[in-house]
Amino acid sequence: MTDDETIALRDTVIGSHRQADDFTVIWRDLPIGRIMKIGVSSRSRWWWGCNVYGQPSLDDDSGNGIDLDDCITKFMIAWARIHACLTDEDIAKAHDMRRR
Repeated sequence: MTDDETIALRDTVIGSHRQADDFTVIWRDLPIGRIMKIGVSSRSRWWWGCNVYGQPSLDDDSGNGIDLDDCITKFMIAWARIHACLTDEDIAKAHDMRRR
């Protein structure tokens, strides 16, 4: 994978606060999804969602996982499908929408 195609997990920050086990997934400076642990202690679960600004979300674009690694694996399967359909115009539009 080239540097242009690498994704990264960054801590999600909302209102200058970071939550444990909450990550924004970044590709080409675009947020393309989120992976996070929801709930507390024994009732917690992991969740992932993959999307690109301006693109419709499908049922297979999000779901639950047993842990962070499982969510990353499932996210990457969804991302491969979404990424394969993106055009340069879609990517430019997503960057434009993000700047607004």
